[in-house]
Amino acid sequence: FHNIIERNAKSGTTRVLHIIKKYWSVTVEKTRDLSGKMSSYLESLNDTIRDADIEDTSNRLGETPVEKVDITEERDAVPKQYQKHPSNAYMDLKIRYRDVGRFYAIAETMGRDYLTAMPEGASARRLGQISFLYRRMHEDLLTGAIEDELIEAKAHKQEHPDKWDDWDSANLREMEYYYNERACIPAELIERQAKLSYSGRRVHRDCLANNDWKTGREFLEKVVDLNKEIAENRCRGAKTNSPYEACIHEYIPGIGLAQIEEWFDRLETKVKDLIPKIMEKQESEDQPTPLSGPYPSESQMWLNKCLLDVIGFDFKRGGLYETGHNPVEGGTPEDTRLVIKTADSTNFLDSLKSAMHEGGHGIYIQGLPRTTWRYQPVAQDLGAAVHESQALVIEMIIGRTREFFTYLSPRLEGLYHKLHDPALSADNLYKLKTRVKPTVQRKSADEVTYFLHILLRMRLEKQLMEGTLEVNDLPEAWNEEIQDLLGVIPDTHKEGVLQDVHWFVGKFGYFPSYTIGHMIAAQLFEKIKTVFPDISMRIIEGDLNDVTSWLNQNIHRFGRLLPTHELIKKATGKTISINPLVDHFENRYLKSTV
Repeated sequence: FHNIIERNAKSGTTRVLHIIKKYWSVTVEKTRDLSGKMSSYLESLNDTIRDADIEDTSNRLGETPVEKVDITEERDAVPKQYQKHPSNAYMDLKIRYRDVGRFYAIAETMGRDYLTAMPEGASARRLGQISFLYRRMHEDLLTGAIEDELIEAKAHKQEHPDKWDDWDSANLREMEYYYNERACIPAELIERQAKLSYSGRRVHRDCLANNDWKTGREFLEKVVDLNKEIAENRCRGAKTNSPYEACIHEYIPGIGLAQIEEWFDRLETKVKDLIPKIMEKQESEDQPTPLSGPYPSESQMWLNKCLLDVIGFDFKRGGLYETGHNPVEGGTPEDTRLVIKTADSTNFLDSLKSAMHEGGHGIYIQGLPRTTWRYQPVAQDLGAAVHESQALVIEMIIGRTREFFTYLSPRLEGLYHKLHDPALSADNLYKLKTRVKPTVQRKSADEVTYFLHILLRMRLEKQLMEGTLEVNDLPEAWNEEIQDLLGVIPDTHKEGVLQDVHWFVGKFGYFPSYTIGHMIAAQLFEKIKTVFPDISMRIIEGDLNDVTSWLNQNIHRFGRLLPTHELIKKATGKTISINPLVDHFENRYLKSTV
């Protein structure tokens, strides 16, 4: 065996190595008295196989697709990223991007651990590890070979279009997009960005708890300066002269700043017209009864996990965790980590909302084309706007219907031992979650005024990235803008400029994705109601399997096969528009329908 291993490692033929490894593993399992020595040898065999795999990448010609199968992929029938393609350059690219994808998966898992289980004392070391991984990923992409391979693969596609199916063509397109977006950024900036991003979560947590603008300002100045420099470099790849548009391009690919501003201008007019009408209508109705508590955090987490199960989240491939930081989703389709804030025992609705929102993100991640494309660019999500649409169709659209609270109410009464509690009635819960009133806090904002919070942040972060607003002047600009849009002024920095984590982690350009995601969510649900005319009864019964399956079939499984506009048109029959969202507001808040 040892001679066979050494011979084949040198020749670059890995299939026999994987076979030996497989049977050696079985032998180890069944031979307990020798397992110590054999396990040790198995570990050294793993290293030999890995080295052979690396050499195998450059000695691939003439092999059959079976010899491409990695031991970790054996449960799948030869994923597309390993299937032989007539373009040798494209084959090399698939292996390179596979390895970048693996690094990213490792970094994601370490990042989720950073927020949940990691001891405080490990922070500095973990930041170094994560930032190193991001630098390494970036350096692997900067190798000159990738640019040459992209040119060669594109030439092959042009000369032999019949050899390229839609998925391979889209994968090559996304490879080039991914490379162009990042090749213009020095690796040192990427490493600094990763370190500031993860440390920013802890800085934000502490500044928020202490209403500490001084520390927040000092940290934000570093983050803004770094991200402006990155955005200026990114302008070349994004083909724009606007650093802010380059930021948006990272989160909302394929939709330009001019289009977004046009949508938002029209939405501002519509929303400002709707708010007083809705408030007047609600003032004439019976007022909701406030929640009385207590609602034990353990019970809240049990409820949250049950609701994630209802929407189709697979706990065999993911989990729900609590953190003192802000909520976040992440991981991979095989290991999806949803993180929500530690539950507040006085108000279970906040925790429920967060879990439903992150659950929508989670079913999107789990529904991506992992089996066939795994780590390839075409298998990744389509950006923050589509990601948010999947979260918001679950949390804001379905999760705030009367039908949903009809399903939830009796279960809450039993869970919290509050039978016939008027605060837990379906009607009262619906009123609590659909009450429209301007507030200083984005997270507690109602569904209608939420857009104005996004508009506020978009305007300010654009000024920060374009250099027309300094961080030091941010609180004053914030207060002026929120008073103009919502007629309220925060009493403290904690209620104002410090409330969001996004800028602390460098996510400039992310905020617009919430509103565009809301637009898409309303448009998707408009279509869902035609596909499932009995949707109201399905929600009342907690039967959302077919809805989740429809989202999977029409959104999730496509990954990045189609650009955003094409994907949404394919799913709904219409291009992206503000109209479904405006109709949704009018129906829910003025006509009181689902």
